[in-house]
Amino acid sequence: MTNTIQISNTGPQNFEEILDNLGGFGRFQILILILLLFFEIPSAYIVFIQIFAGIPPKFWNCDGEVVDKVGACGCNGTLEAPSTSIVAEWHLICESAWIPDFITSIQMAGMLFGNLYATQTSDWYGRKYSTFSTILVCALGSAVAAVAPNPYIYAVARFFCGAGFSGYLSISAIYTIEFMPTKWRMLCGAVGPFGEATMSLALIAYYIPTWRYLTWATMTPLLLTPLIFPFVPESPRWLLQKGKTDDLVKVLTYIAKINKCPPIELETIEKIVAKANPTRKPTDVKEPRLNFFDFAKSKNKEIRMKAICLMAIFFAFSIIYFGLSFNIKNMNGNLYWNLVFLGFVDSVGFKMAIFVMGRLSRRLAVFLSMTIGVFFLVVLAIFQLTLDVSEFSTLFLVAALLGKFSSAITRSAARALAGESFPTSVRAMGSGLCGASTAFGGVVGAQLAYFGTKNPSIPFFAFAIIGIFGSLFSFLMTETKGQALQETVGRKRSRTLSVISTISNLVLPNNSKQETSNTQL
Repeated sequence: MTNTIQISNTGPQNFEEILDNLGGFGRFQILILILLLFFEIPSAYIVFIQIFAGIPPKFWNCDGEVVDKVGACGCNGTLEAPSTSIVAEWHLICESAWIPDFITSIQMAGMLFGNLYATQTSDWYGRKYSTFSTILVCALGSAVAAVAPNPYIYAVARFFCGAGFSGYLSISAIYTIEFMPTKWRMLCGAVGPFGEATMSLALIAYYIPTWRYLTWATMTPLLLTPLIFPFVPESPRWLLQKGKTDDLVKVLTYIAKINKCPPIELETIEKIVAKANPTRKPTDVKEPRLNFFDFAKSKNKEIRMKAICLMAIFFAFSIIYFGLSFNIKNMNGNLYWNLVFLGFVDSVGFKMAIFVMGRLSRRLAVFLSMTIGVFFLVVLAIFQLTLDVSEFSTLFLVAALLGKFSSAITRSAARALAGESFPTSVRAMGSGLCGASTAFGGVVGAQLAYFGTKNPSIPFFAFAIIGIFGSLFSFLMTETKGQALQETVGRKRSRTLSVISTISNLVLPNNSKQETSNTQL
């Protein structure tokens, strides 16, 4: 009698085949998308509420006399304005005019921290608890922001809002992907209600103009967290990678029950767990936890190159996406309608990405969408220099929306590429690095938006230049469309790449098979 588990050739041989045997894309997959992506609604509120909270009043009251912003700066008496924004309540004008945009940058710095912390804990402790902890951080940050007595406490609260938002967005992308069959993974970064939530924020802000009440109103969806938590299981891929067979069996049985399929036999699951963890240490030995320092020191050059290229892509995307979003306050026209339009192009762009990724490779989808976005940014910069924007405001808005539309497609394609590029053991950390790069881009984008108040063409030229360089990094990525997700860190066999082979692989991603072997990071 031997204790060695022999892998038979009958039944599911890997996790992709397990999902296919459990109904593929069934009721459970639809349920998990609804439950996990629902939180994109309060996430959109949290990240974009600063657009309204930072609006400066058009008129002020200086000792009973109505004055504009210039007159307010010269007021030597009592200056007042309705407290509909932090600018009005705390008098953030004149020499303090930089503070609202700086608070936005602090929020983006929180995104940097949240990405690294949340994704690290996600790889250590699992996707479920890490995801819901980020949602609680969002709720805490929003509550503190709503009662903040001064801009300093408010800035700290926005830091935590940014941390929770970015942590949730990074983990939810990989969390949902790990439940999906290969063909349907592209839905995870495209079907969420982020764009629809942005549109609804404009409506809510119109009827609730006071920023404190608006903050309370927009965090109410977070109250549903205790109702959703029990119905969301841990990621089966994470359990598989950690060798938690008993918990994995429970999750797969839960999926089978909802999809109304026969459960996978225990013997089959044990074989696949053994196959996915051939070098696992005995259960009484504590499994070493990889961290970002291990990631950076990895001898696996392929993993490092993927991370560097994806970070460059996400940085460029973030500069364009958040720069255009926060630059909305510098556009002519009604602020509320402008935000509705931006939310609409996000909604359509995310969904259009499904069509684009269904017909193009992931890399080509990223490259083309970002390049088209750069084109419209250049158009916007030229408009600013050659036209009177007040007379051509509609034309200007259309060009800005088309640029935002392209960046929305880039977002979905890049999230799919990142989620599929890293093995399960470091997938969250890889996604976290991409998210951190996104946050850094958001910091830069917010500050460029501030410069746009003085010279409107500068942000668009800067966005375009960064976008060009970012799009080129997609050529250096390995195509992931239609490929099985890697469970453990592997080292691909060395292979010399040329410009011709790189372009060939970009257009024809499935023209070769790549062999991998399990190795330590």
